[in-house]
This record gives sequence, C-alpha cells and structure tokens, in this order.
Amino acid sequence: MLVTTLEGYALKALLYIAAKENQRVTIKEISRENNISFPYILRICSELRRKGILKSVRGRGGGYLLNKPPSKISVYEIIKAVGRETVEIKCEYGKRKDLPCYQSNCISMHAWHSIKEKVDIALKDIKLSDLVSKKGDIKKWRYEKHK
Repeated sequence: MLVTTLEGYALKALLYIAAKENQRVTIKEISRENNISFPYILRICSELRRKGILKSVRGRGGGYLLNKPPSKISVYEIIKAVGRETVEIKCEYGKRKDLPCYQSNCISMHAWHSIKEKVDIALKDIKLSDLVSKKGDIKKWRYEKHK
C-alpha cells in the first residue's frame, strides 16, 4: 500500500477540520497551518466537498466543515474520495509474450486480492474520530482490533 501525498494531505486537512469541532475553517488557514500549498489543498477540499465529506459555507465567515460527524468518516472513505484504490494491484505478467498470465488461475493474484480485502476492512474500521483527541491533537493510535 502506497499512501500518496494527495491522500496524506486529504487526511491531514480533515483531521485539522475535525479538531476545530464545528468551527468553519478556510482553505487559507488549512494551507498555512499544515504547510500545504494553497492551490493543492483547494483542489483536495473541492473534491472532498464533491464526494460529500465536506460542506462549504460561502461569504464572510465562510469556510469548510465536515458534512457528517468524524465518527462516521472512515479512512477508507477518505482514500476513495480522492480517487484512489487502497491497495493497487499491478501484475507485469502477460505484458510479455513469453510470460502469459491467466489471472483467473493466478495464486498470486488471489493472495493480493485477499490482502486488499483485509486492508479495506481495517481502513473502514478506522474513523476520523479515532485519530483526533478532544484537545484537537492527533492521537497516538495503534490498531489492535485485527491482530
């Protein structure tokens, strides 16, 4: 699993907004406080709004708010909202004529799909509220449920 800058910044922005507990947060503030370029975080927040994770309030005193409680937003949902797969499975077999690949019978592909399912379950189980404390600090968090 590769966490891209896009996914990392999306999570960072949402953690920041969640920590503000129903206070509107501007793109400028998210950019400044989290050291993320303004155009990049604007694009990310626009996409999160389109996917229903954020809502925006226009005008003076406007900004972004979570569209639902942090306990209802999973890390899986965040990753999918910015348009990625949690685990991207790529196979080089079949691209060369001397290495034919039959994915329906491929032991490796079955294993990777099984791993992806388990990662997806774990990421669906981790909520934004699990990662933010009441003081707005990111919790030191260990995932023990699926050991």
